[in-house]
Amino acid sequence: MKTLSSTLSASKARNNFYTILDEVSQKFKRFVITRRGNTQAVVMHLEEVEAWEETMEIMANNRLVRDILRSEKDRLEGKVISEKALLKKLGISPKDLR
Repeated sequence: MKTLSSTLSASKARNNFYTILDEVSQKFKRFVITRRGNTQAVVMHLEEVEAWEETMEIMANNRLVRDILRSEKDRLEGKVISEKALLKKLGISPKDLR
């Protein structure tokens, strides 16, 4: 399999379409496709697209961002307990969670 640059013209992408699909699906590689020197598209693995969409959804929700920032502040200040300690405090056995 030949190694392709991560930025390709549309005609080179067309000529190497199956190689691009293989690299995207097996190596999580991304390709930028250009036409007449202008970026037109990005080809990337579906899981990566879904992860970006989820991140953007979270970042668009002010309440979630505020909760994340508060949680990180609590973590940095040591205001957290381990899962094991939490389960013990709640009287839950780890095997009860299976």
